[in-house]
Amino acid sequence: MVPILLLTGFLGSGKTTLLNRLLEERPTTGELAESAGQLALIVNEFGDVGIDGDLLPDKMTRQIEIKGGCICCRLDGDLEKTLLELIAGQPNLSAIIIETTGIAEPLPISWTLAQGELATQVRLAAVITVVDALEHEKHRPLSPSVDAQVEYADILVITKMDLAGAEQVAAVEAVLRETNEVAPVLAGNTADLVSQLWHTLDDPSETSSSLKAAKERGDGQSDGGHHFHSVSLPIVETLDFELLSEELEELAPSYIRIKGIARVVDGSSGSEEPRMIVFHRVGARVSAEPARDDLDCRLVAIGPHIDAAELKACIDASVLG
Repeated sequence: MVPILLLTGFLGSGKTTLLNRLLEERPTTGELAESAGQLALIVNEFGDVGIDGDLLPDKMTRQIEIKGGCICCRLDGDLEKTLLELIAGQPNLSAIIIETTGIAEPLPISWTLAQGELATQVRLAAVITVVDALEHEKHRPLSPSVDAQVEYADILVITKMDLAGAEQVAAVEAVLRETNEVAPVLAGNTADLVSQLWHTLDDPSETSSSLKAAKERGDGQSDGGHHFHSVSLPIVETLDFELLSEELEELAPSYIRIKGIARVVDGSSGSEEPRMIVFHRVGARVSAEPARDDLDCRLVAIGPHIDAAELKACIDASVLG
């Protein structure tokens, strides 16, 4: 049976960053080592146009994006069909990693993996939930998926600790323990915790507790509605990143997650040369990192109240003059 690692966590928690580091530092021995077989990724995007799939390494065996909604709300055969086709087409698979959209709940996905033909083909080895040390408490009232992701996790990973103080991190850990008393909590910067995570997952002989809970519950229903929407807009022209940051920071908190790819000039960097970046807004903070030159420039926003015209105004106001 092919082991599956389910990587979840709320919008902007750092799932894709962690996944990239995991792929870069894949172990050389054990069940998940490259020598043991191929590693496959399934990236689930919320909305019709995603970005996360573009940010993953292109050297992987196969990448599949299931767009248009979160997996846990689309138990209509898409996930089962994708997995069965993947296994049939890649007989040398050592593991599959599913990176869910930020509002997915683990329990319905686990239930799907335990049904029909999938139950004889795959084994859910672990649910890894990524928790944002800065934003976790702010996100909990927004969606029931925030607590559900923690409750059904086998491993909890706290990210952005370099931006949060020790007191804030301790408070987040205490909240996590109220919801999940047994899952190991891995805390540290991304580079430090990757090796711990692979060590934990290298021999996933135990069945995920989420899978057991799904079987006991006996259905694949979500604990609550998400009420989130997504908007995707193209970015055609070169932008002034300083202006873009200012515009995005002024948007209301209802824009839970904004991610984009753009060609920009960033005066604060000391260079006037245009360059490709991936930019993010999580909470009120905007950050960026370098991106490949071959990516399509666009912006994707997710939240309960998203205004496409307002987002377009942010882009238009940032066009380099």
